[in-house]
Amino acid sequence: MTHRGFTLLELLVTLAIVAILAALAWPGYGAIIQRAQRNDARLALLSIQHAEEVHYQRFNAYTEALTQPAASGGLGLADRSSNGSYALTVSTSDDGQHYSAMARIQPRGRQAADRSCASFLIDEKGQRAATDAGGTDTSEACWR
Repeated sequence: MTHRGFTLLELLVTLAIVAILAALAWPGYGAIIQRAQRNDARLALLSIQHAEEVHYQRFNAYTEALTQPAASGGLGLADRSSNGSYALTVSTSDDGQHYSAMARIQPRGRQAADRSCASFLIDEKGQRAATDAGGTDTSEACWR
């Protein structure tokens, strides 16, 4: 009479192989997720850019009033990106003819471990920039 099935040793070897493969794949998966989450910052800044241009058409000046309703002279946008991973701010020149919008990672957000693209910037000319957690320019890698 022949018994069918797996021995305990065969199951342990299979589990060890699966564990090794998972350990090798996990860091790569995390990096891909981080890069995908950066779209949240880029899309939020592009929304600010669009709202600023609409505001400029109405008032001939840019505004820092990010969260104030558009009907009362603001942009009517949130101060966080759509998934909450980035804090959004806008600063303008004294004459209102220039602005700079910034998205910074939240220290306790889902993107907190993304040290290489810690902040994104865009201005009224469409110039884009990004820096890592140490302040080094990482624009080319972060905005692609």
